[in-house]
Amino acid sequence: MELVQNIWTRYGFRGNPFDTAALSASAGALLPIAQAIVGRGMDSAESKKLLGVLRSKGGGRAVVEGDIGVGKTTFVNYHRYLWEVEAADKLLTPATEIALPSGWSVGEFVGNIIGAVLGKIVLVKGEKYVHDRPLLHELFLLNRVFTQRSLQIQASLFGFGGGMGRSSQITMPEPSEAQLLTHLRGLVGEVKMLGYQGIFLHFDNLELLSLRNPEETRQLFEKLRDTLQIADVYFVFVGQRGFFDEIISPLERVRSVFSGFPIHVPALSQEKVLEAIEKRYRLLAADPKRFIRPVDGELLRYLHSLYDGKMRFILDAVTSIVTNLPNTGPGTLDMTAAKTFLAELVMDRLQHALTRREWDVLWEAVKLGTFTNADIARALKQHRQNVSKYFNALLSKRFIYPHHRDGRQIYYCASEDVRIIRDIPIKARKTMFI
Repeated sequence: MELVQNIWTRYGFRGNPFDTAALSASAGALLPIAQAIVGRGMDSAESKKLLGVLRSKGGGRAVVEGDIGVGKTTFVNYHRYLWEVEAADKLLTPATEIALPSGWSVGEFVGNIIGAVLGKIVLVKGEKYVHDRPLLHELFLLNRVFTQRSLQIQASLFGFGGGMGRSSQITMPEPSEAQLLTHLRGLVGEVKMLGYQGIFLHFDNLELLSLRNPEETRQLFEKLRDTLQIADVYFVFVGQRGFFDEIISPLERVRSVFSGFPIHVPALSQEKVLEAIEKRYRLLAADPKRFIRPVDGELLRYLHSLYDGKMRFILDAVTSIVTNLPNTGPGTLDMTAAKTFLAELVMDRLQHALTRREWDVLWEAVKLGTFTNADIARALKQHRQNVSKYFNALLSKRFIYPHHRDGRQIYYCASEDVRIIRDIPIKARKTMFI
């Protein structure tokens, strides 16, 4: 067997057209976001709302909401790209989105922003520029910095590496929150001296943080309220449906500094998903006139229905099918064969990952759609405490996940990648653990 990385080249592509990673804001990405984006253009409702925030001179704050996998990160990345590359009034944006874990202090929040922005300045202007600017040089040294003779980025700086000069280690005292805020304001000034009008910050995937610890998340935003008003900085937070109403709205002081509404990103229509995948084919094809579609449109329409239009899971399903197919000549797999093969992959995975009781709980979860622990117990005619062990096991294995909160009650749903079991014949399900 010849060991070469040729799965997608056999179909005529330079890369995987079903890659589940969010489209990148980088101008040099294999899939250019400005060409590959579908359904989220400047005339879409969600784009118009976000543009209203970003066009407001002096800074802004917005919440982008939507279900997991619908393309929220790609949507924000598209606007980061537009405002850094194509806008007349450009905004500098870090190379990647910033995570917002639980337990952060204001100082950690500001410190990570400084590191992300400074890292982008290093990429844009080079290390020499940073070390020639007194404030940037000071910020560079605020964290433990390990350097080597190479000009490559080698060390840790608020989560971003940095290297300069001779090999050495420098330890600096941790600055106070007030000092960090002063440094951030100064950093904004340095960014504006580079010709930008401000900074565009993207905080991603707040789902788990807010669903599991809503009160802690509210307290964090309460503490961040003044920080969020730093001039010429645009803060965009990405979370689950209902994040704004649950976390931001109850905090009157915080709500007053945000845009007055959340920006909802819906799942793409079936037509738009097919269009997006067709665009990926043509952008990645070595020859746009000669390539082979790995699966037919009928399968894509089925997956759209199965996963409620969530692009990430549609892409992941096709990738799983193609990468696990026997090493035969390339061709377009028809709907029946592809669906059967995907179901076999999922069943094999579950058979090795679950106990019989966990399987029973998962099957009820798939049937119910959204549910609570009590709903599962009623469906199985069991006491709630007898189901909790298996329910929590499925949570830890990510076969179910929190969907939304209603007051104190958390509702869950089955992970999209196992929902195909609802279409598996009853006989196959019953014999799974025999």
